[in-house]
Amino acid sequence: MDRFSDWDWENPEELAVRMEEFSAGVADCEKLEAISGTLPHSREDFLALGLTGIEFAAFKTAHPQGLGTDITPLTGPGATTEPGTLYRVDGERCFTQLDISRPLPFADASVDWVYAEHLIEHVPLPVALGWLRECHRVLRPGGVLRITTPDLRRYLAGYVNDDGFLGRHRRRLSMLGFGPPMPERKAFLVNQIFRYYGHQWIYDQEELEYVLGEAGFGPEAVQLCAYREGMHTEIADLDTAFRSDETIYVEACRRT
Repeated sequence: MDRFSDWDWENPEELAVRMEEFSAGVADCEKLEAISGTLPHSREDFLALGLTGIEFAAFKTAHPQGLGTDITPLTGPGATTEPGTLYRVDGERCFTQLDISRPLPFADASVDWVYAEHLIEHVPLPVALGWLRECHRVLRPGGVLRITTPDLRRYLAGYVNDDGFLGRHRRRLSMLGFGPPMPERKAFLVNQIFRYYGHQWIYDQEELEYVLGEAGFGPEAVQLCAYREGMHTEIADLDTAFRSDETIYVEACRRT
């Protein structure tokens, strides 16, 4: 039987359930070990573990000095993560389960960098603002926040200019096996970025600058970047290639 035989792209409520199943399905690892019942709190705690920053929405960060976090539990053989505990994933990376709608359990000025790829669009605007304020708080002066998210301008330009972007986006998702081919209608392809994947708020550069400003990052501290380009190569290299055509990249530096 075709695994997509009952998949209806035009039923967002039904697809929301499928997206939750998909997320749970990728939250697996080969080895999961509890390191400690307590999380690093101060900068000294982070450095003692060889950690310098945090990657949100990452079960296993690619940064060797990063702490990966996600709201979804990570599962390994005979073990499932619980909030408040630090874990080692596959013997390589650190992970803890966090809910970004709550205050971060870390001290002021405790990390050098924060990275989040395609996370901020999944929460309502007030939650995003609260999380960004927390990111500003836990960053050291000179620390960098890098955010990537679907670019509203790119989608609307693709609709108005009929420049082929929406068709390429549709084909990319099909090639990734993410459901059957989407309808080709341009209005559908714009609407899906608002309605699907648990998205709550879609940003352009101006909207990102607004929320970052509200979080404490002044206008001079925010800059538009390109794919895998930024103030620190090892942080920008966390960008994944398959999302680059639809993504806006922004960095913000904590000044004081």
